[in-house]
Amino acid sequence: MIAENAMVKDIVTASVNESVDVVLERMRISRLRMIPILDEDKVIVGVVSTFSVLEKVLPSYIVTGDLNQISYAPDIGILLRHYNEFAGLNVTEVMEKKPLTVNRNESLLSVAAAMISFTKHEYAMVVDDKKHLLGIVSAGDILDRMKAGKNDA
Repeated sequence: MIAENAMVKDIVTASVNESVDVVLERMRISRLRMIPILDEDKVIVGVVSTFSVLEKVLPSYIVTGDLNQISYAPDIGILLRHYNEFAGLNVTEVMEKKPLTVNRNESLLSVAAAMISFTKHEYAMVVDDKKHLLGIVSAGDILDRMKAGKNDA
């Protein structure tokens, strides 16, 4: 099986001209954890994920372990202030600039291997030769195909 046969083609996207808060609201309404960011030519230039936003909001001293007692860590109010500092910024400020992209003819085995070795999230962007987004394959899509194949066996 190849990526093109497993990809989701009906994709919610965002533009490089949008703000972080607008993109996050679209993700919330669509119940997505990740959204591809496209330039004016519909070329994928990055992705915003709940992880990439949380990574920006969370103070670095908590992530690096510089805080000895996590019980004294900032509460949601401090996290909200951190979020508000960049919510109005352009989405390119928080996006992951090197999303996992795969060719439409790549095997699902190859896509799965790339997901494990490359990304922090479980999505691969299926693109054409000019990096135009054709679809998305998730780890769940691959697992669903495995289950369907097991039932056919």
